[in-house]
Amino acid sequence: MKIELDKIGVKIKILDDKKTKAIIGLDFGDFVVKGFRVQESQYENYKGDLLWLTPPSYQGGGRYHPMFYIPNKELWKDMEVKIWGEYYKQQDEHFKKRLDITDDDLPI
Repeated sequence: MKIELDKIGVKIKILDDKKTKAIIGLDFGDFVVKGFRVQESQYENYKGDLLWLTPPSYQGGGRYHPMFYIPNKELWKDMEVKIWGEYYKQQDEHFKKRLDITDDDLPI
């Protein structure tokens, strides 16, 4: 199966939680993978924020085991950039709506 990044849908639910910032689902057309999380981290992401993107996982034997894995590191990086882009866009919309701010209210 060939994955085309431009055809993957990213659905994000922004949370008002201290540690977990969002829950994300990826729509590949024929199937959907839910359970990706944006969480606080002690390490910076590629944008310089202290946030971490984690794939869905389960706990067993005292460890977390990923349920979604892309062996091609370059493809995973490209997918991460797509997810982060959508996350930041949705986060802006969420806080504009929550604070009742329009684009006209923002200084240029």
